[in-house]
Amino acid sequence: MEPLARTWTDAWNAHDVDAVVAWYDASGAHRMASGNTYTGHDAIRAMVERSIGAYPDLAFTVRSAFTAGAHFTIEYTMQGTQQAAIGDRAGTGRTIAIDGALVGTVTDAGVVSTCADYLDHQDIRRQLGLTPET
Repeated sequence: MEPLARTWTDAWNAHDVDAVVAWYDASGAHRMASGNTYTGHDAIRAMVERSIGAYPDLAFTVRSAFTAGAHFTIEYTMQGTQQAAIGDRAGTGRTIAIDGALVGTVTDAGVVSTCADYLDHQDIRRQLGLTPET
């Protein structure tokens, strides 16, 4: 596995908020496919803490990863059981398994400067029972 992907998955799977935040440059940005953007360590920390708080068993599996110069892609599966509210989604006690992909760039120091996180928020809502099955 690519070192960048290993650092990311190890930090998330350990629920090590500081390590997840350190994956980003101090002015780094994490943009969700849903449109929310978290810029800087404080905003990214709040996003990570909300995610882990809502899904205390949150875990990621890297399916593929590559880097090319300053660019990277990490394809993953995210799993967890939602125990508490996050955003407009009340805690449901249901488990989700969502495929996603991170696409971004790193600085010369090897930390993330930009990251776009593509995952299907509608599918999350469906798996949580918040929208009808189609």
